[in-house]
Amino acid sequence: MPCSHKFFGHYAHMEAENGLLPNWDSKTLIIGTFNPTNEWVPNNAANYYYGRSRYFWSILPTFACLDGIDKRNSHQQIAFLENQQIALTDLLISINDADINVPDHVRRIRSFKDNDLNIFQEFDWNTQQIVHFINNYQIEEIYLTRGGIYNDIFDTQLLAIEAQTGKLIKRLHSPTGQGLGTGTPRRDKLIHKWYQQGGNQFPFLCSDFNINSPEFAWE
Repeated sequence: MPCSHKFFGHYAHMEAENGLLPNWDSKTLIIGTFNPTNEWVPNNAANYYYGRSRYFWSILPTFACLDGIDKRNSHQQIAFLENQQIALTDLLISINDADINVPDHVRRIRSFKDNDLNIFQEFDWNTQQIVHFINNYQIEEIYLTRGGIYNDIFDTQLLAIEAQTGKLIKRLHSPTGQGLGTGTPRRDKLIHKWYQQGGNQFPFLCSDFNINSPEFAWE
């Protein structure tokens, strides 16, 4: 059976082929890669985008001068996104040649590692839907939640989006905070990273936000 995205057709999303995009007006677009259904990953406890991430919902509201949101509280997350005109989406809708009876396929999908998906050949991409969303919904800034260039199946789609929209996709450090230490310092370093990588241009950035505030000092 194909492996589909867990949030395709979510109640807060548009219909049919636009099922990974929200149904509210947005100025900011944040793009991820893929989140498999529970048929493939039974312990996938995410209730909405980045529901597995320890830091995403802790720090994103901070840029709007708001408190962090519990990563399990999808209703509060969606209310925040709609109020701040932020759209979240992913690049991949489904992996069509994935076979749940093949252990290596299951292992690769359960790893949540983008590079592990390179063996597959048949995909339903969200690329054209994202292009249409950017061109028709007044998107001002676009971000990807994985820093660096990987030259893999996902980067190919990102380049297509940039070419067809004429907009640069800014790359944010992974919301896992990998390589930034542990605990509160890791969170605060991630806030600084995001600010330097384009967070200083978030359309929802609060006028009172101060990256040099002692609140974000980790030393």
